[in-house]
Amino acid sequence: MNASTDLLIRDVDGITADWITAALSVDRPGVRVSGLDVERIIWGSATKVFVRLTFDGDPQGLPDHLCIKGGFDERSRAFGLGSAYELEGAFFRDLSPELTVEHPRGFYAASEHDQGIVIMEDLSQRGAEFCNGVDVWGVDAASETLELLARLHGETWGSKPGRFDWLPVGVEAARQAFQVMLSPEMFGPLTEREEVPDLPAHMRDGEYVRAAFAKLWEYDDASTHVINHGDAHTGQLYRLPGGRTAYLDWQTACLAPWAHDVAYFLGSALEPDDRRDNERALLAHYRDALAAAGGPRLTDDEVWEEYRRHSLHGFFWMCVPTVMQPSEVVTAMTRRYAAQIEDLDPFALLGMARG
Repeated sequence: MNASTDLLIRDVDGITADWITAALSVDRPGVRVSGLDVERIIWGSATKVFVRLTFDGDPQGLPDHLCIKGGFDERSRAFGLGSAYELEGAFFRDLSPELTVEHPRGFYAASEHDQGIVIMEDLSQRGAEFCNGVDVWGVDAASETLELLARLHGETWGSKPGRFDWLPVGVEAARQAFQVMLSPEMFGPLTEREEVPDLPAHMRDGEYVRAAFAKLWEYDDASTHVINHGDAHTGQLYRLPGGRTAYLDWQTACLAPWAHDVAYFLGSALEPDDRRDNERALLAHYRDALAAAGGPRLTDDEVWEEYRRHSLHGFFWMCVPTVMQPSEVVTAMTRRYAAQIEDLDPFALLGMARG
């Protein structure tokens, strides 16, 4: 999938028949779009614009319904998410063609500093069901998603920096956003909102939480890496007819330990009581699937300790502003993640004594 940064518009008003003709014809010379109708727009940390196309002549295998995704909302950009748009464009341009796991098919991708645009399939045309982040995924679907993550992690076990200069170690966008969200000025107002449950004293201490994340990131950077989705909560998932689950958004792809994805996913996927009852069995399922996909045979103790340590990633949702995610989603996620963090106490594994 070739790309041209000349087509990196920053406003949805730039999505026209002429623009999409120029983008799609990069890989399909001669394709011509004579009409473009915007059917709906989903605003968020990355905006998705769903369009119906009319072709003048041979569509060259292109569907007439597409999704155009990019950084079209300046409010989200203000939280330091520009690098996420750039990264997702690079992911679909360079890495997507190599992945064997299910993910959306892209037809054009380009990126530059602070922006990235992907033209991808409209998955609703394949009957995809999307998780909204409020509803839980359920134990069976959680098991299927862990198989997907195990395949991604097993096939990329031991990945090193350098092959793709755009692929960061750690979730770069989250770390940049946290410089704002975890700042002394923002931490209190964000964690004390009505969307966030009452937190124990140590989780209301901004300095304590900032120190814990610094320790976790230092630990992660020195660990064995795999390709991570990086933002693997259930709101990123879709399910195809027949039950296969997959991830829609890839703007946080990175090199990181396997447990980042797994802990972050399980914290969002189940209600707290269901998670407590099933998380060890689900982790054993992931462990076996990882080994089958080419990864190492981890011990139960290794899996449990890494899972506990990386549950801290869920704290991100305590600071997610409602310009990035709807209030009801923030409320649901903070409740699940707060319970997971309190149950598993990642702070202890990071050497953080409680005052």
